[in-house]
Amino acid sequence: MGTEINTQTIDLDMAASAFVAAYIEAKAKIKEWTEKADLAAEQIKAALGDHEVGLVDGKPAVRWSTVETKAINIKKCREILPPQVLDLVEVVRTSKRFTIVEEE
Repeated sequence: MGTEINTQTIDLDMAASAFVAAYIEAKAKIKEWTEKADLAAEQIKAALGDHEVGLVDGKPAVRWSTVETKAINIKKCREILPPQVLDLVEVVRTSKRFTIVEEE
């Protein structure tokens, strides 16, 4: 078997490897605190019931408002619109996704 070189990969130095470890640790802490925040939010929402504003010491501390958003259902558009119309309005954006590769 020969060794294949992939120009899209690089061996990270020790400094970059340390940043990978720090990133993983920070993301784990973020996940932990996000779970705590989500649990607290659920408890607050339960306390609010049907009310929109919760007061602490007589002052507004939390607001749980109803928000309406509109979006275009692209799947439905593809079903009912001709391709020529979709070509006029469809926009393709390219970006890069940063992902930590987890061990299996």
